[in-house]
Amino acid sequence: MCVILSEWIIGKYAILELDQDPPMRHYRRYRIEGVEYDPVPVYDLPRQIAVEAQGSFKGKSVEFI
Repeated sequence: MCVILSEWIIGKYAILELDQDPPMRHYRRYRIEGVEYDPVPVYDLPRQIAVEAQGSFKGKSVEFI
């Protein structure tokens, strides 16, 4: 699991900076605090993921499922 270090809110999306690279294995969703999110494609942003969500995610863990 990765920990969210910081976040950017851009419109309806949250861009989340992770403490490590996402896993290289296949995954279909993210689970943060028990809530599942569909991945939003992010290009050229190392250690970043995006979700369509509002709120604060800083310091929370991300599980790749």
